[in-house]
Amino acid sequence: MDKFETQFTDLDVQTSYMEDAMSSTTAVSTPQDQIEQLMRQTAEEANIEMQHDLASKDLAVVPDLSPKEKIKDEDDKLADRLRALRPAT
Repeated sequence: MDKFETQFTDLDVQTSYMEDAMSSTTAVSTPQDQIEQLMRQTAEEANIEMQHDLASKDLAVVPDLSPKEKIKDEDDKLADRLRALRPAT
């Protein structure tokens, strides 16, 4: 029974990690031109005038706000906690 709980906990951690990885990958891989086209289409349907041309914006000046270091630290802490929970063999 203990082995089952250990395997179930491991599976839960792996599933959570994969879900987070997949959601962040999907958000990043969406083509920018499709996003802009969808925004324009939505604005036209709602009779909203787009005041800014999205393609003319310089996105290079936007800082990278992704919390990569924080996630790595959290992953390390979770891995340490998981090792502590496993029985010594």
